Amino acid sequence: MTGSDKHAAEFAEMAQERDRRNRPVKRHDSMLQADASTECLMIAGPTFDAFAWERRAGNQRAYSLSGVTHTLSSDRIIAGLSNFLLLPLQPWDALVCTSQVARDVVTRTMENYADYLGRRTGVKIEPTLKLPVIPLGVDGSRYAKDETARQMLRNRIGAADEDFVILFLGRFTFHAKAHPVPMYLAAERAAKRMPGRKVHLVMVGQAPNDRIMSMYRTGAEQFAKTASVHFIDGQDDDLVHASWQGADVFLSLSDNIQETFGLTPIEAMAAGLPAVVSDWDGYKDTVIDGETGFRVPTTAPAAGDGIDLAFRYQTGRDDYDRFIGRACMVTSCDLDAAADALVRLAEDPELRAAMGKAGRNRARAFYDWSVIIRSYEDLWLELRDIREKAPEVAPRQSSETASPFYPDPFHIFAPHPSFALGADNIVTIDGGDPDADFQAILAHEVCTFSQELMLPSEQTAALLRRVSASGKVTVGEIEQWIDDRRWSRLHRTLPWLAKFGLIKLSEQ
Repeated sequence: MTGSDKHAAEFAEMAQERDRRNRPVKRHDSMLQADASTECLMIAGPTFDAFAWERRAGNQRAYSLSGVTHTLSSDRIIAGLSNFLLLPLQPWDALVCTSQVARDVVTRTMENYADYLGRRTGVKIEPTLKLPVIPLGVDGSRYAKDETARQMLRNRIGAADEDFVILFLGRFTFHAKAHPVPMYLAAERAAKRMPGRKVHLVMVGQAPNDRIMSMYRTGAEQFAKTASVHFIDGQDDDLVHASWQGADVFLSLSDNIQETFGLTPIEAMAAGLPAVVSDWDGYKDTVIDGETGFRVPTTAPAAGDGIDLAFRYQTGRDDYDRFIGRACMVTSCDLDAAADALVRLAEDPELRAAMGKAGRNRARAFYDWSVIIRSYEDLWLELRDIREKAPEVAPRQSSETASPFYPDPFHIFAPHPSFALGADNIVTIDGGDPDADFQAILAHEVCTFSQELMLPSEQTAALLRRVSASGKVTVGEIEQWIDDRRWSRLHRTLPWLAKFGLIKLSEQ
């Protein structure tokens, strides 16, 4: 579903290239256009507001909603997750969490708001949607062994066969990905423990601006004097591929709250690289400590120590980047443990090979896109079964709009008029020639705004002639002249005609 012709064409092309079953691709501007064969709307994000309210305008059992977590730390996303408690989400809807940590964060966010609502209203509200854990995936074939690419990387950085090459790959944003200095220090400590072995740290990525890039380079010069640090352009696909092939281990000491999964350790495993990562966010799920690599212990302040950070963000004293940056700066990794893991892998090629092989097997078994897609399809089938049986949450009443944030103006603003149009109101002609007067009104654009929401012109003209012939009728009597499916149009048309002096409306 998209309003963009470009996005629709791009998706159709991508789907046709990858779908072995050659299923047709249909484009909708709105799910209200979808036919009965459409069972699930996959949302590329964790917020459901517009989609849930749109579905409530029709049949809430018509299809499921399925979203996926990305960053969970911004005020907009936290508000969206909190709002799950109040949205018309159903037991047949799901937010896919890419890691167990992501699921815990989503649950804590909803519980936090539920606690407030409970104290505010005295009512305990429980979320209704499912929160399955399905990770992100990789195309394992892209990381098959490539000796030519391996030599390309090692020649570029001047690494001999016996040298130890550590790889980090990711965006160079210290506040939002992984602060580089702890990685510089870990590589430096490892290098000092192996005086007879040259250690290279390859940093692959891009900085958002020259100032940040300069900070990364200056930090490398300051904190890594024994280990050699090299920077590779993360937009050069050939060099990125060569980096995966030419490294001996992968290092990522992620320490920020905006990360919920972390794809690069999966790519490392697919490339056969042992991973040394922080025991943090989705890394807890993906890297099996002692089997596919090592997880380094992390420490952060306890609950209650960040209240002032949150308030600075809430009041605009800090923007989002500063908010997550402040949290990053007080999160630490055990640098000795990181250095120990690097040294152990450097000095034990058999362990490196065994962990690399275990990583490839794990990537193939759990994270290949073929496996991930099957997991999504299984989820959608499960949601279909639930949709057939589970009771509906907040069924829509016939007299209410789909969303209370977009109320019927004639309900909310009912106190405005002297009286609301009703079946007992009297309708009389207020002019000499209804046909001529009506045509005169139709000739002026200022009078015909929103006419598409009224009765058709021909039907309105006929109605005027009939009222003129009757002399005086009630709204209820006119309703009997009209198909009841058009009564709302009639009830808008009568005040419109009265507005421009064609009829007169009175209470009795």
